[in-house]
Amino acid sequence: MYSRSRAISPSHEGVITNPELSTSGGSAAAVGLTQRRVGIGAALLGIALLAGLGLRLAPILAADFPLRDGGLFVTMARDIRNAGFGLPEFSTFNAGNVPFAYPPLGLYILALIPGDPITTERWLPLVWSMLAIPGIYLLALEMSDEWHAGLATLIFAAMPVTWTIEGGGVTRALGLLLLLFALWRVAVLVRKPSMRNVGLAGTLAGLAILAHPAVGPSALVTSALLLAFSPSRRGLAFTALAGVVGAAVISPWLLMVISRYGPAALLAGGTAHHTEDTLGKLLVVGPSWIGPLDFVLPLAILGLVVAMQRRQWLIPAWLVLLIIVPGGDRYAAIAWAMMAATGFVFVGGALRAAGALRLAAGVGFAWLFTASLIAGYQQFPAIPVGLRTAMTKAGSETVPGARFAIVTGDGPHAWVLDWFPTLSGRTSIGTYQGLEWTTTEQWDATNALDDRIQQGEIPANADFVFSVKSGSASIRPAR
Repeated sequence: MYSRSRAISPSHEGVITNPELSTSGGSAAAVGLTQRRVGIGAALLGIALLAGLGLRLAPILAADFPLRDGGLFVTMARDIRNAGFGLPEFSTFNAGNVPFAYPPLGLYILALIPGDPITTERWLPLVWSMLAIPGIYLLALEMSDEWHAGLATLIFAAMPVTWTIEGGGVTRALGLLLLLFALWRVAVLVRKPSMRNVGLAGTLAGLAILAHPAVGPSALVTSALLLAFSPSRRGLAFTALAGVVGAAVISPWLLMVISRYGPAALLAGGTAHHTEDTLGKLLVVGPSWIGPLDFVLPLAILGLVVAMQRRQWLIPAWLVLLIIVPGGDRYAAIAWAMMAATGFVFVGGALRAAGALRLAAGVGFAWLFTASLIAGYQQFPAIPVGLRTAMTKAGSETVPGARFAIVTGDGPHAWVLDWFPTLSGRTSIGTYQGLEWTTTEQWDATNALDDRIQQGEIPANADFVFSVKSGSASIRPAR
């Protein structure tokens, strides 16, 4: 399946291949075609990097603050610094009830970079997000040919769901980056078992898990699927060894978390965010977050039909598994992009015959770029300076330990809950960020409490109400 000669050989089961690469011809023609495809793959990767940088930079440069969330991670990075770069037992975030059970790699990198972590959160997710683009190319190249890999990379780079440039991307984007490179090395390991590939695949997988909790299930099912489509005893043995290496990488952190908080904290943290209606979200905003202007979804569905008609089951099976597995819906964008590339190549044959391929490709790219740019501004805003000033004022005008009920109305609800404790130094009784690492009961209870607060029910233990309306905020006593 993963033969290096796949670019000029007939289709293999489970591999998305360019039909043009399977045509008969002399060896010289085959070599020339391979070289041409190498050029196309590299060119598309370059375009993806340029387009991806422009799309990601636009919302970042339009704001003077980290996009969306990140307050919890800023506080945790400061806690790590204050602890002399040891791992504290609890974070000082929001009254100090958040255990330091979160995978720490991204937090330590944030803490180690000199300067204010808030400033670092503006640009560090961009770095991780950009480095992920070559990762999708390398992974797609192992699962297809250079033409499809380049197209999939270009589509991936333009899908806002894959950008992870919000402040919280200091962990999410790092996890995506490491997951992509880990899966690439797993695919290489399955194709070419060796101890070197065992070490690379296992280490990268372990680091990915240390970056973000949602990585583990997606990495596990993808590795199993790659092995299932290219089974061998040697491949199974070496993949198992890579799993041992990955376990060794995460074991110090894992043992410390279990010894401090018990296994329940890991179970609660690993399942707290996976109750969203994935199918409903897919139908409303598409797999890319572009929304009504999205043509990734129809191209991907066409690609699914083409792959199944050709009995190429690897990517369709992978897509289904990533949609089902906890936390896999974001990573499913990788498979969506690869399916969309297949759909584009299929349509491209008819467009080429009509002499309209270049025009259609140009219009399609302009459409995707513009739609992604619009969606980027919609999906990745920052909290306005007025709200941030009001949060700081709430801390300066109230006594330490004051408890706030936050009513956001039509404001950026989850981000206000996340940033208020960090900017004000006071307690928000409805903030649930970080509590996923306590217990499922506490997480659910705090979410329910926040819902009641938004409906106007102010709890008896609240001292003040921080109310957001039309982009401005006001503070009043709760009673």
